Amino acid sequence: MSTGTSGIRQECSRRYTLLLRIYIFMLAFVAACTAVVLAIDGITLGMGIAAAVCAALCLTAAAVPLCSGRISYTRTGGRLRIERGLIVRKIIIIGRDEIRFSEISRSFMERRFGICTLTFVTGGGNVRLKGIDIADGQRLNYLFGGEAAE
Repeated sequence: MSTGTSGIRQECSRRYTLLLRIYIFMLAFVAACTAVVLAIDGITLGMGIAAAVCAALCLTAAAVPLCSGRISYTRTGGRLRIERGLIVRKIIIIGRDEIRFSEISRSFMERRFGICTLTFVTGGGNVRLKGIDIADGQRLNYLFGGEAAE
């Protein structure tokens, strides 16, 4: 078996997709409540705008897997290739020697879902890898930003 330059491509966690849907549905709920309050007050233009926002957010929540499922990363040797975007593709390639340090952050909801955000600080700026499993984040943090990078 060859140890060539091809790596295993991994995508963001499905739990990250679920978390994004929850955030969007919470916004849709607020828009729907606003529409109801405006309807009670008799403000039809505001009610129509709030209802349209609610509908747009619900449609966006349906499209979340298409967008967030396009966040992937591949580790090949001493390089990490991160791909983002559905319509506009952005590919970031960073080497182990370019990383100054890395950190794992987890919000309350990310802790509940078992996912994290891994941030690599390079000379060119910060590179964030969102929605990955905590075990993968810790492994990448160790390989690229931890003791292995020194």
